[in-house]
Amino acid sequence: MNIKITEQAQRQNLGIEAAPHLHARMNTRSIMLLTAAALLPAFGCMLFFSGFGLLWQLLITLTTAAVCEASVAFLRGQKIIRALTDGSMIVTCLILTMSLPQLLPWYLSCAATLFCFLLVKAAFGGLGMNIFNPAMAGFIFLFVSAPNFMFETWVSPHPQALSVIDAQSSFDVIFNNGNPTMLRDKLKQISAPRPDAFSGATWLDSVKTARKAGGHIQTDAVDFSSEHYEGYAALALAVALGGIVLMILRIVFIRMVLSFFIAIIIFSLCFHYLWPDLFLPPLHQLLFGGTVLAGFFIITDPVTNAGTARGRIVFAVLTAFLIVLIRALGSYSDAVAFSVLLANAAAPLIDVLTKRRPFGVNYKKGSLD
Repeated sequence: MNIKITEQAQRQNLGIEAAPHLHARMNTRSIMLLTAAALLPAFGCMLFFSGFGLLWQLLITLTTAAVCEASVAFLRGQKIIRALTDGSMIVTCLILTMSLPQLLPWYLSCAATLFCFLLVKAAFGGLGMNIFNPAMAGFIFLFVSAPNFMFETWVSPHPQALSVIDAQSSFDVIFNNGNPTMLRDKLKQISAPRPDAFSGATWLDSVKTARKAGGHIQTDAVDFSSEHYEGYAALALAVALGGIVLMILRIVFIRMVLSFFIAIIIFSLCFHYLWPDLFLPPLHQLLFGGTVLAGFFIITDPVTNAGTARGRIVFAVLTAFLIVLIRALGSYSDAVAFSVLLANAAAPLIDVLTKRRPFGVNYKKGSLD
């Protein structure tokens, strides 16, 4: 028997879904755009303290990412406009740009972005399907494959960085194979009489170098109110400002963020008390190395963290533990990206171990609990 289905009936049939029926306040695009907006204060602060090269890096990553997203959408027969405007590309590029060295050559920035969007994101199925954080994976790809470039092109935060590393000088270094050491030396000259503050690519690099040489961690010499270190404190404050906005809007998981920072403080307090020459104190753990950025914007990625409420707390605590541990015992100074990727790999297991008990299974006699 042939039954003719009207267009109205087809629409009604397509609208029927299994319970529960939930109404979301915001869609994916709105969430991503709000997250990008929350990152802008931190990006502006980092631009001020690290120079104009950061803006060139953002343009490189955005252009490369747009080409990747458009190409993948075309090959899959999807709408290119939708792929470019869902907001995820902007958020990923902002986090990747803030993680990469500010004077990195353009072709290496392109390579990191290609790895991030094609191998980590698109190869796993696109938005919502990747198991590793794309920005952190792109950063680690360069950190392992081109370590010399990564260390030589960092700019330590300084309030006069924008006047020294201006648009033209940073353009010459990034696009015309200029020497980044010259710009960094100019910044060091302004930093006199405290050149020891810039003895490494970053402060954590200096600590790692001193530790390997058998020296001690001179945390008492760090004054976050001085011009040599105020950039770290200002950046952490700017990141926290955007993160608090996301918490108020309930875009990020509040308990997950609080668990992460509480775990960082507890682990660093205990380990620093037991091994003061090996582990950093809590304040230094928080303000150096992008810890605050990780707590608000990286571990809270709903795709790559755990899927259960308890699992997210376990995920946050695990990431915090790995950050404190790798900074002290690892071969690389940056521990955030490695810790996040290791926690991403453990997320499926965390989901299994923290899954909710099915209703009616192993309940007490005479109770529905």
